[in-house]
Amino acid sequence: MRSRWRLRGPLFALLLCLAAVPWVGAQDWIKTGTGLGVEKVRLAVPDFKPSTSDPQNTALLKVFNDTFWNDLDNSGVVELVSKSFYPVQVPGQPVEVVFPAWNAPPPNAAMLAFGNLGAGGGKLTVQGWLYDVKNTASPQVLGKVYTDNATEDAARLIAHKFADEIILRLGGGIGGVAESKIYFVSDRSGRKEIWVMDYDGSNQRQITHQGTISISPRISPDGSRLAFSSLTKSGWEITMYSFDLNRVVSFPRYGGTNLSPAWSPDGLKLAFSSSHGGDAEIYVADASGANPRRMTSLKGPDVSPVWNRKTGGQIAFVSGRTGLPQIYTMESDGTRVMQCRQIGLPTGSS
Repeated sequence: MRSRWRLRGPLFALLLCLAAVPWVGAQDWIKTGTGLGVEKVRLAVPDFKPSTSDPQNTALLKVFNDTFWNDLDNSGVVELVSKSFYPVQVPGQPVEVVFPAWNAPPPNAAMLAFGNLGAGGGKLTVQGWLYDVKNTASPQVLGKVYTDNATEDAARLIAHKFADEIILRLGGGIGGVAESKIYFVSDRSGRKEIWVMDYDGSNQRQITHQGTISISPRISPDGSRLAFSSLTKSGWEITMYSFDLNRVVSFPRYGGTNLSPAWSPDGLKLAFSSSHGGDAEIYVADASGANPRRMTSLKGPDVSPVWNRKTGGQIAFVSGRTGLPQIYTMESDGTRVMQCRQIGLPTGSS
């Protein structure tokens, strides 16, 4: 599964232009969040046990256990019970679960995530369970089996997958981000190229090898293609990379400066900024690059389009039509262009 997280242009116009709240008098700061006042589930996560005698198990178990623990710890939806409170004997199979050892002090856990990992014949198999240890009559909440190649990358990916399964069930139906990918620009190879990494910074690898400057990566909703801006001999152009073919594929050259591609939520359209008609304007084309249509037409640069990911019915963008860059929204057909109200900040804020 590929990226569900993506760095966006104007953050969809500050959540579709939230109404401005003026700052008056002394400033009182308010703490906000998604889980304030909610008691987190106490989850015990003992290290998974080896299920085979393969010498690869030691390294693979360390990668899996470290990744799995960190994913759950970073999720913010559970309270991990300190391993110093765990009993000496930890389970690797359901029959090994001793409920009083987990649901009473010192662990006093409500949930227990446990399992085993084993390599053999070049393959890796992971079995994992999530138990409600307060419910001894019917404790199993989740049971999963994963199989992949016996590599550290595979062990890390399986840990991400199982962590997301647990977060989905304990986080009120909201999926976790452990399987997410982050696409970014790095010049560590000598040129600015597109790279990808796991959400936690691990497993970094280079995607493009254009040998020039590549910026503004945007992954398609189905994760099969990556659109980005690249400096070519003819100027800045939208470039398309296919993960199915593992290479750059053909995409129309429009002329002028073409920047900041953005996918529609259904993956059928691509919005971008292009100056091939003069001023930089917002265009929308098919995912193949065909049938480009200009959405804006006023004097002044229009750049950084972003779709409303929930509806696909609106596009936010940055425009300099009034002299200073401001955030605007419009319908996806170019109608009903509106400037977003500025949100005032206190004097001296940054």
